[in-house]
Amino acid sequence: TRRALHSWRRVSTPAPRVDAVAMEASAPPTRSEAQILRSLVENGVAKRFDLRAWCEKGCSQPNAMERLEVLLEQVRPDVAKLIVLEELEGTAEEDADVLVYGEIAARDFAALLEKHGDVHAADAGATDGRVFFDLGSGTGKGVLVAGLCRHFARAYGVEILPCTGAIAQVLVEDFKRDVLPNARPASAPLRDIRANVGDFFAETFARAWTLADFVFCNCVTWDDATMTKLSRFAERMRPGAIFVTVLCPLVSHKFDVIEETEMQFSWGAVECLVHRRKTDEEAARAETLEKAFANAFG
Repeated sequence: TRRALHSWRRVSTPAPRVDAVAMEASAPPTRSEAQILRSLVENGVAKRFDLRAWCEKGCSQPNAMERLEVLLEQVRPDVAKLIVLEELEGTAEEDADVLVYGEIAARDFAALLEKHGDVHAADAGATDGRVFFDLGSGTGKGVLVAGLCRHFARAYGVEILPCTGAIAQVLVEDFKRDVLPNARPASAPLRDIRANVGDFFAETFARAWTLADFVFCNCVTWDDATMTKLSRFAERMRPGAIFVTVLCPLVSHKFDVIEETEMQFSWGAVECLVHRRKTDEEAARAETLEKAFANAFG
């Protein structure tokens, strides 16, 4: 389900005419978004960050989620966005919508995983526990939240940008040392957690994430062609597996949308769509029915 963005017109009295040449000469030079965020970091956010106080605060948190939130305070969404903008500046991907950076709120995501992470995908007995994958995992926050979820034995992320992927790898190490100990019941241990740098459409990664029980992808700005490509790969997943997208649905008759829920992201509230992979028999029946209706009603 796609949402339309509504524009609003402000009605006002006509402004007096201003000489265009004079206005152009007096107007300040336009700054790029990267320059604005860099100024924010240098003159605001970064100067207010007290590492010693942050470390002492982290040690005092009583539960794992609160410890994780303190760990994540050092990687603010605007700073991560700045890092991405600076890495892409001057490249062909600078204006690519598919690389726009944004993050889901940790507690909202934890609630989503708790609700839908008890997946019953086919051939589940072939592994030593459920597997979670975050496609386009950024600084790894979604992977770390999944690492606390009792439903998953393994949590992985794949990020194409080395700048944010490197941050995620550092956070994973901090997570294992400072957050994970005593965070999960002994009967449901976390067996592995990793943040990888690479293209999740590459076959090496695709073979892995299409075997996962639960996949999350923040694809809010993706175009139709990229969503179609993602959907074809997702069809390789096992029946019963869960695939969650942001705003844009998978383009496939092999998935049912079992829930649409609004969740908080760094840019505001956005709709998440929870898909369940049908069995091949269910998908074939659905496709046959769709064709029959198309033939009957044009």
